[in-house]
Amino acid sequence: MSEISIGILLAALAGVLNGSFAAPTKYAKRWNWENIWAVWAVVGMLLFPWVLVFVTVPHVAAFYAHAAARTLWLVIIFGIGFGLAQIFFGLGIAAIGISLNFAIAIGLSTALGSVVPLVFLQPQTIPTPKGETIFLGVGLVLVGIVLCAIAGREKEKEFQIAPQSELKEGEKRISFKTGLIICILAGLGSPLINFGLAFGTPLTERALQLGVSTASQANVIWAPLVSASLVPYLIYCIYLWRKNRSFHRYALPGTGVYWVFGAVMGVLWFGSTAIYGAAASHLQAIGPILGWPLFMSSIIITSNIWGFATGEWKGTTRKPRTIVLSGIFVLILGFVALAFATSLK
Repeated sequence: MSEISIGILLAALAGVLNGSFAAPTKYAKRWNWENIWAVWAVVGMLLFPWVLVFVTVPHVAAFYAHAAARTLWLVIIFGIGFGLAQIFFGLGIAAIGISLNFAIAIGLSTALGSVVPLVFLQPQTIPTPKGETIFLGVGLVLVGIVLCAIAGREKEKEFQIAPQSELKEGEKRISFKTGLIICILAGLGSPLINFGLAFGTPLTERALQLGVSTASQANVIWAPLVSASLVPYLIYCIYLWRKNRSFHRYALPGTGVYWVFGAVMGVLWFGSTAIYGAAASHLQAIGPILGWPLFMSSIIITSNIWGFATGEWKGTTRKPRTIVLSGIFVLILGFVALAFATSLK
């Protein structure tokens, strides 16, 4: 099997894991949002990444001590921005719903995460058949995401929206316009994790010189990047703990298994990120340009499968189901187009 084929398979696997990592939240019903997601963040953004670095990179302290300060700061800044984007993503779900928020945010991150590295790192590829095919693939992905968004909106129209009196204490209904802005901010910030990989190349090159394997070289970027993401995320969780007085829920009887759920979420999420890094390394220079949309497409397809499996579309008519299945089909076409681009010179 060729290096490119391995990269494609790893990108797809990473997307499946990422599209599945939030499933345990359905079983942590006695914890608030901030309880389960804080455990996820600590495991996925702090513990797992640094354990992986210490296992795969020799002389970790010396490695970062001799790393270029400018590169490290770029990675950290991208990480902080990504952490803010994750907060906006959660707020967008609360404001305009999972389907619409997920489609818009992931759509923007897919487009930006593919086009920006192409334009800034390999502009000479744009007018070639390979560059044109990449743009075609990204276009198909965006069309598929728009169809998924339309399906989500149609589904929401078929369900009764809770009146203001039924909202939980302290909650306020956010206008659609505000929710859309929040969602767009999430989409604009989400590809920052991919930019960290693309612009942190000096770190991965140094890791290779020290004997780190190709599959593990991106770990030297992920650890500082996602740890920086943890900072704004935990600040927001602390704010919610105080606002909702929910920190005591960690000690509720019968919720010990929820800690396991949160840890599993963190392992699946960062595991998918690490696998994506390996995929990008196998795809070599085209990795951030091709690997990112493949990763995102697989996430969207998997999350839609989970949606059907857990009854999110139960009770809807044929119209929204047909639209969302059409969107998934177009996403698959985009996946195929992007994969085909790797075979072009």
